[in-house]
Amino acid sequence: MCVNYVHYFPKVDLEVCKSSVDSATLRDYFDFMRRWELQPTSRDKSWRENYESIEWTPLRAGVLADLYDHAPLSMQCNKSSGVRFPGYWENMSLPRALHPLPEPQRKCDLKNEAIEENQIHDVGETSLN
Repeated sequence: MCVNYVHYFPKVDLEVCKSSVDSATLRDYFDFMRRWELQPTSRDKSWRENYESIEWTPLRAGVLADLYDHAPLSMQCNKSSGVRFPGYWENMSLPRALHPLPEPQRKCDLKNEAIEENQIHDVGETSLN
């Protein structure tokens, strides 16, 4: 979960804007889990209760992660008064980054590079002796 604060000028009547996985898509996911994975999810349960009903495996968690990466969004944008902005904000497509950040280097990669560098250094010292 991420929270971003944006400061802007000039002032507009925007209080908060947030997004979540489209409700219909998430409902379909829980229906799928009940029908095909025999998990005790239900349309009568809350979102939280449905998540807690699932016996999580790496495969099920991966399917959910894939859903989060590709499912449409539900947007909730409110004015300073707390009233929602007019318009249809459901089933919004995912925004795409125009300039993606480079993948961060993993700590284990850095450790392996340091070990390899030390081994090269040690071999060099041995041949000099």
